[in-house]
Amino acid sequence: MELVRKPLLPRVFFWLAIFVVMVYFMTPIIWLVSTSFKNFIDAFALPPKIIFKPTMENYARVLGNADFLRYMLNSIVIAASSTAICLLLGVPAAYAVGIFEFKRKNDFSFLVLSLRIAPPIMSLLPMYIIFSNLSLIRTKVPLIFMYTLMNLPLAIWILPVYFRDIPRELYEAAIIDGCGEFFAFARIMLPLARGGIAATTILCFMNAWNEFLYALVLSGGPNQTLPVAVTSFMTFQGTQWGSMSAAGTIIMLPMLVFATFIQKYFAKGMTLGAVKG
Repeated sequence: MELVRKPLLPRVFFWLAIFVVMVYFMTPIIWLVSTSFKNFIDAFALPPKIIFKPTMENYARVLGNADFLRYMLNSIVIAASSTAICLLLGVPAAYAVGIFEFKRKNDFSFLVLSLRIAPPIMSLLPMYIIFSNLSLIRTKVPLIFMYTLMNLPLAIWILPVYFRDIPRELYEAAIIDGCGEFFAFARIMLPLARGGIAATTILCFMNAWNEFLYALVLSGGPNQTLPVAVTSFMTFQGTQWGSMSAAGTIIMLPMLVFATFIQKYFAKGMTLGAVKG
């Protein structure tokens, strides 16, 4: 039997479309990384230089700054803390929404979603006044609280589908065997939903890592985060594009390393529930 060959033209257009999309998304990243290796003159060259002599002086300047390293530690602590709190509160809540039936369940889900889609600026002023009265401005506490408030609805909205896609028979068998609700959740349902939890973890961590508005208003001084610290390269003398690009590249690295380690669970979590059969 002869193999049926697909027409050549649709395949050419398919791969051409993929190439265009890849160029569209990769060009800013390539520009950022390449600029981080350029000296001051090459960074300002018009048209941009494709072939140039790379230099490490931008990275030396950024990494040699003790303040920048402290700001990186601040971002790690704040993003990791808020993500951990989101999972601690969001996973049990999402499990309840996904598994159990209760009154006004749809209203609760809509309320959770409305908290997520509300513009951040709406809550910024009242929360600033509250934290100011508590003398917590310019500390890590306001950012951890606000990032938890920002990402918790995301976790509660995304995770129920992963729990619903786990065969109900496994839950019922655990209850019949005398596990109880908590142990059925902890020993049976939670390990089976680890793909969705990994995907949610990455999304929450990324949101907290990259957030700028809350960090700009609520943090400062020694508790500043990286997105705000990068603006220090914009001075009255001009923008230090090389140093800013090096800082931006360094900021990307933790997320790339984090995603690489759990990409297997992330891919599984993002596709789980898309097809049921």
